[in-house]
Amino acid sequence: PAKREEDEKNGPPTRDMVKVVEFRIPLPLKTSEFKTALPYVVTRCSEELTLAGTGDRVNVLVNEPFDDGKLKGQYTHKVFLVSERLPSWVKSLIPVLKDCTIEEKSWNAFPYCKSVYECKLLGERFRMEVLSMHFDDDKGDQENALDISEEKLAVRQVRKIDIRDVDHLKGIPLPSEFVPTKASERGPLGPDWVEGKNSPVMCAYKVVTLEVNIWPIQEQCESYMLRTQVEQGITEVCTRSWCWLDNYVDMDEKELRKYQDDSMERLERFYKTGEKPEDYDKKTNAGSEAATEQQQQAAAKARATHDGKTAGVIGDEDEDGETPVCRVIPEIKMPAIKMPTLKMPTILPSKPLERIMTALNLAPERRPTTTTPVNLTSQIPPQWVPDNKAAACAGCGTDFGLLVRKHHCRGCGRVMCHNCTQKSRVLSQYRDYYGPHPQRVCERCDKRQTEIEAMAKRKRARHNRSISVEELRIRQEIRKRARELAVEEAERKRLANEGQKTSSSSTKTSSCFFRFPPCFSSFFSFNCPTQQNEKASKSSHSRFPT
Repeated sequence: PAKREEDEKNGPPTRDMVKVVEFRIPLPLKTSEFKTALPYVVTRCSEELTLAGTGDRVNVLVNEPFDDGKLKGQYTHKVFLVSERLPSWVKSLIPVLKDCTIEEKSWNAFPYCKSVYECKLLGERFRMEVLSMHFDDDKGDQENALDISEEKLAVRQVRKIDIRDVDHLKGIPLPSEFVPTKASERGPLGPDWVEGKNSPVMCAYKVVTLEVNIWPIQEQCESYMLRTQVEQGITEVCTRSWCWLDNYVDMDEKELRKYQDDSMERLERFYKTGEKPEDYDKKTNAGSEAATEQQQQAAAKARATHDGKTAGVIGDEDEDGETPVCRVIPEIKMPAIKMPTLKMPTILPSKPLERIMTALNLAPERRPTTTTPVNLTSQIPPQWVPDNKAAACAGCGTDFGLLVRKHHCRGCGRVMCHNCTQKSRVLSQYRDYYGPHPQRVCERCDKRQTEIEAMAKRKRARHNRSISVEELRIRQEIRKRARELAVEEAERKRLANEGQKTSSSSTKTSSCFFRFPPCFSSFFSFNCPTQQNEKASKSSHSRFPT
């Protein structure tokens, strides 16, 4: 009991040791190539993840060279907006997470690099430091490549990563089968590729020091972050450095810096307008082609006019043998003839054939929406109807079977066939669950979504319209007059209530009458003055009728 009381006074236990893990990654590259690969891969992955809606928004605060006398390189300070990936209902339950950010301060003095990660929300309870060193002709056998202290060596864990075993990354070929076009002798990677018989071998040493003081789950948090975030991130960057070798191997420093600036410009445009780079390029190319065509037409027209004015008519000569220059061939404009566009008739398959195409996934794709989605208030989508409770399509009534598959409408949750769910819409009110991509919906939900978005646009236009100074003054006068009328109405009601109270009290006083029991009625009978006056008035009226 005494020890328990002492522990309660001292609070939760603190740890003197932190988690230290050293990753060793051999690569079939040179350190000079990896120096270009590192910023190229980080920039490209960040852009692809952000455009796909699965990455964190990054704000680059500082990007400048540094020189502290010992090291010289590039210093960057970035802020990752982690809160944008959290669902809105989580941020409403925990309001502190609305401003959750992670700051990265990085010093790149290749082959030595240092990165520090901190979170303002957690303060001193979270800190991660990554030290990196790269060596040529190294297979990952150095015991202490980064010269860390004895205390960290005592608790250090060593993990070796072989990129040949990586097979879960999307958008790249398998590292074991990849053969670079510009360095074909390096691939594919065999089981003994680390021996360096056919390609150069370098090794990247990364020492990660992680400290999370969130009692009592610090051990679980550290293990989870090292396994899912740190190790997977390092593995992905190193693997893509090998598989994207042809894209950056010929880049110099100026081309790499231009690629980074262009990527930042594309991301800024995406954050402001939501327009992806491929859509912007199509518009730009279409505009440049139209401008070039107009310039060519104008030049041809000017050339034809100039030639006609100076040439004259050849073959007609005067008596003196000179060709006249005053006769000009007029420009003849032919009317534009528009050829009719021939449309081939659409041949709709019969019902049995359509079922077979649907079963074999050969049916026509769903028609995507042509409307621009509107950001609506986040909602919880309706619950899906279980498959075992739907025997027929809720739209057309067709029985489900081997050739008629079941599909759920994302707007109402009903089970329908393929023909009844061919529409596709971006359901922005369910974006926390379905994301920003088009979803399968039925005809009814498609019309309802159009009405909801139109109503939201009207509301937004009504609230966002500009107000003139004169209209603002009139509104203020109307509000002032409304307040005055409200005060007058309240005063009138107060006076009316006071008058009612006064009249009721006088009525009660005038109707006062003392009655005694029947046994005393013959001896005593007292009436109020008001009642006597009433009796007198009655008697007088009876004597002298009007």
